[in-house]
Formats: sequence, C-alpha cells, structure tokens
Amino acid sequence: MMMKSTHWIITAALACIVANACVQPAGDLPAIVQEHKDKAAFTKVNDGTARLVPLFNGHDLSGWYTYTKAHGRNNDPDRSFAIDSGVLHFAGENMGYLCTNDSYKDYYLRVVFRWGEKKYPPRENDPRDSGVLYHFPDTAPDDLWPLSVECQVQENDCGDYYKVGGSTLESPNVSPENQPYRVVRTANFENPRPEWNTIEIICLDNRSEHYVNGHLVNEAYQLSVAEGKILLQLEAAEIFYKSVDLLPLK
Repeated sequence: MMMKSTHWIITAALACIVANACVQPAGDLPAIVQEHKDKAAFTKVNDGTARLVPLFNGHDLSGWYTYTKAHGRNNDPDRSFAIDSGVLHFAGENMGYLCTNDSYKDYYLRVVFRWGEKKYPPRENDPRDSGVLYHFPDTAPDDLWPLSVECQVQENDCGDYYKVGGSTLESPNVSPENQPYRVVRTANFENPRPEWNTIEIICLDNRSEHYVNGHLVNEAYQLSVAEGKILLQLEAAEIFYKSVDLLPLK
C-alpha cells in the first residue's frame, strides 16, 4: 500500500512539473508585456499559454539562414556569421543578414547586442551599423534590403524606423525632410560601446513599438506588412548578438 501511494505521489509530481514547464508563469514575462496598455489584446498572455521562445540556441544556426550580396543564400565562405562562446559574431566586409526560416506575427521580440571594435570599407569612417528587420514576407525575395520594417541598430540611432523595400507606415514621430523613409526615435538610450544593449519590439496587428534598454523610443501604425521573417543585418561593422527571444502574444 505504501509503495502504491509513493508511486502515485511521484507520478503526480512529475506530471505537474511537465505541465508547468509548458506554460510561462506570468511573473517571468517581460515587464513591458505585463505593463503594456494593450495587454487585454494579448490573448496568449491572458490565458497563461505564452512562452518566451529562444530563436537563437547559442550553439548553431538552426532555424536561420545566411544571405550576403556576394555569396547568396546559405553560402558563407568568409564566416561572416559565426558563433563565439555562445554568442553570434557578425564581422567582415560582406553586406547581408541572418534570417529566420519561419514567419511570425503578433509578438514581443527581445534582442541583446553589443558593438565590436572593427569597421570595414566602405563604411570604416561611418557609425557602426546593423538592424533588426521584421515582417519580411515569405513571398518576397532575398535582397539588400528586402521588403520589411526596420528597427535601426546604429550607434546613437537605435530605435529609428526605416521603411525598407517599399514598405509603408504612419507614425506620430518625425521623418527628416530629406529622408521620408526614416522615422527618428524620440531619445537616445543606447549604452556606450562595448556595453550590452537590449532592443525590444512589440508587434500587434498592423502596429509596432521600439524600445531601447527599457524605454519606448518609437511607435508606428498602419504598417503595410504585418507578418513575416525576422533578420539581423551585417553592414560592414562588427557586432555581437547574445540572444534573440520571441514571445507570441496572440
């Protein structure tokens, strides 16, 4: 009788552990999600099924493909996209990106990066530059740069919007007169090199928001593309991406 009782308790405990592992506890969700003004629309958060998913596993490029102008898709002889000590390391003169195989919509995205030392021609005298591009449709071709919306990752410009490849959007923030494809962030919250920085993006329906180190710096609505792949740019500057995590909201 004691053996059966003990067995039942162990079995129930294991079932509880497995069940809890499949559900992200509310307390573990990003603060920006928990406190968001539109949280009522985050159905996966509200029903307790939201899970923060690592898109980069720290070991290899599973779930991603490479693209450079020089070598095309999944052909990286120069090792422009490497993994060093569990961190993505982008370097070299090639222009291109690392792109997810899958498409996403209605999500929270968190990307942690820091700048390296090196810069390369033709941008050796320019600010270090990269970017998180999202909503790159499956039907659009790989290109420099493909149809998408960009959260700018550039020294002292993190959080700007760029309307890439013909995409359109509206924003309450300002576009320079000579750069109608750009929307400037409201303030600079970037940490200086070589400190780590956190970019957070919330996409909901045809709207999005850009956060830098916990601060809302830009927002837009009426995005012409509202679903697609996510890519990280290589633009002739050394950069390290430590983590890329996504939380489905709906």
